[in-house]
Amino acid sequence: MKKLYVILAVCLAFISCDDKAVVVQDSAGRLNDILVVIGNNDWDGPLGDTIRKEFARPLDGIVREEPMFTLNHVKPAAFTGMLKKSRNYLIIKKSDSSGVSIKKDLYANPQLGIVVRGTDKVDIAKVISDNADDMIAVFNKGEVERKQYLMDKVALNTDRITDRFGIELIVPRAYHFATYNGEIDNDFFWLRRSIKEGTMDLMIYEVERNRIKRSDSTVLDIVKVRDSIGAIKILTDGGPFQTEPAFSPFLNESQIDGKFAYETKGTWEVKNMFMAGPFVNYAIYNKEKDNWLIIEGYVSAPASAQRNYLFEIESILKSVHFLETKKK
Repeated sequence: MKKLYVILAVCLAFISCDDKAVVVQDSAGRLNDILVVIGNNDWDGPLGDTIRKEFARPLDGIVREEPMFTLNHVKPAAFTGMLKKSRNYLIIKKSDSSGVSIKKDLYANPQLGIVVRGTDKVDIAKVISDNADDMIAVFNKGEVERKQYLMDKVALNTDRITDRFGIELIVPRAYHFATYNGEIDNDFFWLRRSIKEGTMDLMIYEVERNRIKRSDSTVLDIVKVRDSIGAIKILTDGGPFQTEPAFSPFLNESQIDGKFAYETKGTWEVKNMFMAGPFVNYAIYNKEKDNWLIIEGYVSAPASAQRNYLFEIESILKSVHFLETKKK
């Protein structure tokens, strides 16, 4: 996985200064929706297949396939009026040159548009395939920032987390601080949100640096840590809360607030019970404390689509900000 600073550099390289933003009103559209502006024949053909393959690829960590983005198609002539206010759009253009450019807040605010150009259908498909990961990163970053903005308007008071770990994060008031058998543990925070189909949960704690080593078995170290904590701290009606052993988690290197982090996505289960769901785990190396801050979120909603729930959790975890340590 590319480091965040590489992605940002690519994003800046994409930005086009050809157009001046003319913001007429607020943008519209659901989170993680992209309006694809392309001719009907191209959308129904191989070029459309390439777009769907890249931008509607399955999310990591979810057993039942769900697309990363929901794609809505409109032909170029119909890209007017309210459709032009869509928060995310992808325009496909045939041109004398090939490339990708970003249009920020061109027709509304906030808004992110990506224009893909190529000399013919084959060339455009190649441009999309070659730049898909970076374009997805651009859209995802914008959606996470939008979600964090909305959550911050209804944020929960998390001062106790700040006091213990020296971090700030954005958690909606729909969550509450949970306890294990009524006991408060200042070294482990468990937050829960009730949803119609089940619950969404967050965990925050620290472990010593030697618990997670950078090696071929890093993912096994992370699994051991989360299983040892989950078995003790997460209350269930059955066996221990653990990582589903039948599915190997996805592991990537990432950054949170500029600090190195391991991003792990996989499936949790309650042993010997029909309970399971997706989780996202970040092990963030805190150089000041020489340890790992573990922040994790998981969803228990087996009968429903889980992409948007997991996206909210990801947005919460990525909002973590480390406060400066005061020198004595």
